[in-house]
Amino acid sequence: MLSLLLAGTMFAVDVLPDMGVWGDYLGEAYIGTTSSSEPPAGRRAIRISTATVNYGPGRLELRGGEIVGSQQRVYQRVFRDDGGWYDREAGWFVYHASHGHIHFNDWTVFHLRELLPDGTPGEIVRTGDKTSFCILELLTYNSSLPGYGTPPSYSSCGQIQGLRPGRADIYSSGLTDQYIDIVGMPDGDYWLEAEVDPDNLVLEADETNNVAGIPFTIGPVPATVDDAYENNDSRAQVDALPEGAPNSANLGLVLTPKVIHDLSMNDDDWFKLRLHASEEGDYIRIASGYLRTGNLNLQLLNAAGSVIQTSTNSHNVETINLRGLPAGTYYVRVYNSTSTSNPNYRLEVVPGANAPPTVVVTEPSVTMYVEYAEETFPVHWNGSDPDGDPKWVSLFLTPSKDDPSGAIEIPGYQNLYGYMGQVNVNTVTLPIGKWYVMVQATDGGAYSESWAPASVTLFIHGDLNLDGALTMADFDLLRPWVEDAEVVILPPGWHRIADMNHDDVVDHQDLEMLRALIG
Repeated sequence: MLSLLLAGTMFAVDVLPDMGVWGDYLGEAYIGTTSSSEPPAGRRAIRISTATVNYGPGRLELRGGEIVGSQQRVYQRVFRDDGGWYDREAGWFVYHASHGHIHFNDWTVFHLRELLPDGTPGEIVRTGDKTSFCILELLTYNSSLPGYGTPPSYSSCGQIQGLRPGRADIYSSGLTDQYIDIVGMPDGDYWLEAEVDPDNLVLEADETNNVAGIPFTIGPVPATVDDAYENNDSRAQVDALPEGAPNSANLGLVLTPKVIHDLSMNDDDWFKLRLHASEEGDYIRIASGYLRTGNLNLQLLNAAGSVIQTSTNSHNVETINLRGLPAGTYYVRVYNSTSTSNPNYRLEVVPGANAPPTVVVTEPSVTMYVEYAEETFPVHWNGSDPDGDPKWVSLFLTPSKDDPSGAIEIPGYQNLYGYMGQVNVNTVTLPIGKWYVMVQATDGGAYSESWAPASVTLFIHGDLNLDGALTMADFDLLRPWVEDAEVVILPPGWHRIADMNHDDVVDHQDLEMLRALIG
């Protein structure tokens, strides 16, 4: 009875928020000074705007609790999928004198990192103070997320603060504590990043995506020189480039995140690429460490050259979200809306996941006994790729069906074009025995396997135990079935193997031939 009750029990699940930093707003950063509310005033500093986003699926709700000294305890209200909720301790509210209202402590922190020669972030060289926020809904990140418009909203810096899915809060660069001190920092290329909830005070759906960053350069602007991807000034030029070649702006199929750095902007830059179907979190971005040199903009065009999306912020960080984009060929155009060239920017592509192709093996569909080196057997397959990628197939033999362990390549039948659909397999190089045909399909990135419905047994005549040699063991296996039998009835498959003289009858003549061959 207890097991029946437990089987029918539905356990409620937390519907958690997922916090992140909206990277485009980091592009508003600039080199300025600290203010009188950030003593000592006048220090050289990077001033930074920060937008924090709730990607969902749940809402973030913070509630003021009991007063402890000069602070107020904060509780996160966690909502559940059965309509219930519970509160958990999540930190402190504190009155922020320069802002005139209460803030949630330690909500963001800024880092300045080295920028390594390969364009990736290195060690932290400076860190700002952890900043406190009044968390309320000021921006729309994605209005299509479930829960975006579900009441209640969060519009004040009072005892209840929060963000619904798809909403964002922003603190502009001029507000108190929105800076990193860079007094004494040498000129150079760096990586500027912001992190939300660095101490993991809030319970989230994903704790791994709380950081965003951009390149940031300290120092004078150098002269602009052509980058390694020139000439890619037009769609026609990029069409003529070899796909996937080194320093080719015709990138080909992009299966994994790709970053191209040390690009420069004297004229339009075009890139061609193929993408899989995209989901939430997939994007194309350009970013320059010279955030206020020129005004770089970004366009995404379809295979026909028609503009799909454009990003035209007033700073040199532009992002196009790829969510919902179907698989296909696309063009990226980077252009400058001013006459001032930009000496260095990077292109980043974070594509949709690569879905494996499907493959179904239809032949052999009945059990087959095939004479080694004398006969062939058919293999038929069909399938498709959900992303529209080309497909290749490779053929293997496995001892068991639906188990790839012990798989043996069928020589000469690797990386066949998927559209062929069928082959006849030459058995001259294959091992004796009972096997199942496995077909492995790939689009160059993801793989899937399928097995033929029935087995193939490769044999030489007289080798009843399928060990590849004619011995007395085979003779002893066959003799009891033939010597004293008026009608020879053999186990399944033995008839073909024991028919030594190929007359479609197994009798004493075959037994004598086998004995003679054994010697």
